[in-house]
Amino acid sequence: MFRKLFTLLAVTLALLGCSTQEMPVQRKPGSFTSLTFPVASDQWENGKVQLATDDRKGCGKFSNNILPAIFEKDFTLDIVGDQDTFFHITRSELNLECNEVGLFYATRGNEYTLSLNIKNQQCEISLTEKTPSGALNKINTYPAYASRVDGIKVCINKDLLY
Repeated sequence: MFRKLFTLLAVTLALLGCSTQEMPVQRKPGSFTSLTFPVASDQWENGKVQLATDDRKGCGKFSNNILPAIFEKDFTLDIVGDQDTFFHITRSELNLECNEVGLFYATRGNEYTLSLNIKNQQCEISLTEKTPSGALNKINTYPAYASRVDGIKVCINKDLLY
């Protein structure tokens, strides 16, 4: 009897140990909206990314830096779909500092990839969209303005900042 209870306990503990391992979650395309930041060994060193959603009045409030301190693969974050999404990206290199603020319309169900590249001593934002059907499109970003006072408030128009 004791042996059967011990065996049952051992099997239960083994199963619990297996269930605590993180299994990748498979999500159906179109069931979520996400934003991915590609990993490059030097791309996000000394940099940060902040996001905000539109408050339906043309403004938003930036989050803290959303990038993990160290990451080894592309970093993906779920975002709110069917509204404007503001971004603030900073990156420093030897002779150049990028400080880009902008916005794009995030359609619910699409997956976005936002990259910051430096070409010919210029900062370039690149945004691509993947639809649930698998189509890839380059998406335009639009200028936005961050508060110089607190760096948190962001608006589509400078006049709305203050």
